[in-house]
Amino acid sequence: MTPATHTATPQAHRKVITVTKTVQGDPGSAGQWGEIDVTLVVKKTTTIVGKKKTVKRAISSLAVPVFPNHTDRSIFINQQALPLLESETLAANYSLNGIQMISGATYTSQGFLQSLQSALLKAQKI
Repeated sequence: MTPATHTATPQAHRKVITVTKTVQGDPGSAGQWGEIDVTLVVKKTTTIVGKKKTVKRAISSLAVPVFPNHTDRSIFINQQALPLLESETLAANYSLNGIQMISGATYTSQGFLQSLQSALLKAQKI
């Protein structure tokens, strides 16, 4: 009986690079009420195994530093709508799919989505 020969195959070298960046979208229009700005914190993870490279992006957090707040009605609408839009954005994680317009806050929703789309496009470049 001959002994079994075992040749070790070299393990592919794995490298993971993580970058976190803050990206601000262009202002989105909330009609006659003003503008909305969405700012994202995006985490980009690049995994390199051998010659294969995989890139994943995820939204770590987001903020809406600019929104219509010049009337009591605007403040009330945005206090209700913005948290919903933010949570839907985090749940959709790096996609516009699944983010619903908020009834009673159409202009806010439209402006939010415009600015969010701009921020996501900018994040693709990091």
